[in-house]
Amino acid sequence: MNKQREILLSIAEKHGLNISQAEEVWRLFGSKIASVISDSNKKNDDNLYDIEKFPVIHIDNFGKFFPSKRVIHHSNTNLKKKQDEHNI
Repeated sequence: MNKQREILLSIAEKHGLNISQAEEVWRLFGSKIASVISDSNKKNDDNLYDIEKFPVIHIDNFGKFFPSKRVIHHSNTNLKKKQDEHNI
């Protein structure tokens, strides 16, 4: 059994849930994080990603999820290269 499943089983047992209910809560957390991260209004006027438009996602008793500045910078670098190729 993997570690995540063990954690889910212990949480479900502690709160009187069955495993399918615990897995559903876990999926809902994941989908909430994904929907906030993938919000389409993250680009500025230059069609590059703006770091300020990526929120820190805080979920009580789980922690904070910070946007990766390195990944955003890498994405912007690739977008700039693509824009330069189209402008030549």
